[in-house]
Order: sequence, then C-alpha cells, then structure tokens
Amino acid sequence: MIWRRARSASPLARRNRRIDRGQREERRKRVRITMRVAASVAVLGLVVWHGVRLADSRDWLDLLKVREVRVIGVEVAHPNVLVAEAGLMGADIHYWSGLGQYAERAERDPLVHSARLVRRFPNRLALEVVERRPVALIALDRLTPADSAGRVLPVDPFHAGWDVPVLTGPWTSASVVEAGRVRPGAVRRTLAWLGEVERKYPVLAREISTIELDRRGTVTLRLVHSEGAVVLAHDTPIEKLALIDDVLRDLHEKEIPYTVLDFRFEDQIVVRKG
Repeated sequence: MIWRRARSASPLARRNRRIDRGQREERRKRVRITMRVAASVAVLGLVVWHGVRLADSRDWLDLLKVREVRVIGVEVAHPNVLVAEAGLMGADIHYWSGLGQYAERAERDPLVHSARLVRRFPNRLALEVVERRPVALIALDRLTPADSAGRVLPVDPFHAGWDVPVLTGPWTSASVVEAGRVRPGAVRRTLAWLGEVERKYPVLAREISTIELDRRGTVTLRLVHSEGAVVLAHDTPIEKLALIDDVLRDLHEKEIPYTVLDFRFEDQIVVRKG
C-alpha cells in the first residue's frame, strides 16, 4: 500500500509537470526562432557584403543592362530580323525599361500577328511572337499566301511548308493585291470564311484541296478524299458544313457515285450523280 502511494502522483504534481513541459517547449520555440533570425541576418549580411564589393568593381546599371534577347514562337519569320525591327539590336535597355514600344514595332512585321516582351532577370528579354498563318494560297502570277484578315504574307509558300488550299477565281494579280492586302470583297470574305472553318471544323479545313470562286459568288470546294465537288453559295451558313462528312459517308456506304454535292439550298442537299 505504501509502495502504490509512492508511485502515484497527486493532481498538483501532474499539473506541475504539464506546466514544466509547456515551458520547455516554449523555450525550444524561442531558440528556434532566434536561430532562424540569426541565419537570415547572416545571409543578408553576406549578400550586402558581396554587393558592396561588386559595386566597387562594376556599375550597378551595367549589371542590369539587357545583353540577350531570345525570340520564341517563330517558324517562318527570322529571329534576328524581328529583333532589329523591334529596335532591340544594340539598344541601351535596362531591366526596368519600358518595353511596350518595342513589342509594337515587332508587330509591324507582316508575318507577326502579336508580340510581347517578357523580362528574364537580371539582363535578358524574351520576345514571344505569334505568327500569322495563311488560310489559302491565292493563284496569281504565283501562289500567294494570305491569312484570314486578307493580309498577304511575303514568304515563299513552298519554303514555309504551308499545307492550305489553293484559291482560284476570275481575276488577275493586279486586281487582287494592293499594298500587301487583298482588295476584292469576295476574296476577303472567302478568306475570313476559311478562317472560321479552320476554327470550327479543323478536320474539314485540312480536307479542302482547292476553292474556286466564280463571278456569281458560287464557291466550289474540292476535297482530298472525295471524288466529287461541294458547291456552296456565298451566304451558305457555315454550320451546314458539319453535314458534309455524314453525306459522304452515307453515299460511300450505299456505293452511290456522284459528281456534285450542292449545299446552296436552304432545306436540302442536292446530290448530282455521275
């Protein structure tokens, strides 16, 4: 009985032990915080010391002067040409310099849709470019690439490797292009239409091999894997193109030959058999 009473602790003793443990833990926390603060002060002092030494040997402004411009996102445009056009070649630019004017200059290049400059500390810049892409090659004296906004892209289409449809029609070179842009409204509308097809139906856009415009506004498409032509009016709703694949599949399964799929009518599709 005496032995059991000696081993048992009173509530007051247990409470005192809990207080002692809490005090010890609190002291440990204060020590850890003190050590962290001391380490931070030491690192800061080291940085300041090296900074003072570096400042004695070099100009701080010179450290932050841009020494490299990397061009990102180009496939056709030449990076060095874009850097020069932006005014960045040999320019006295520092890390905190305003960059908007240089991006705007880069966007004046006919191959550039948009551009922006991103800082890379301490003395580098990244010129991020989104290039213009053609939606068709217009058959003029030579095949001329043009984007959905009607801008002519001054690049050899074969060198660039663009795989887009050839656009033909009753025109001459002098009547189509003026000051780097497509002039006739019918051609501009067709280019904008092609851009919309590319966004909504990319698989169909890749299937279009040639597009022919006539003076009445009729649009004739030739598809890569189709034996016949697809005929549209200039105001045929673009949503109707979603039916082309279903119609072609049905004709193929039924082994029905055809020469033309006529989509010019509002509520029907006319199949002209061969």
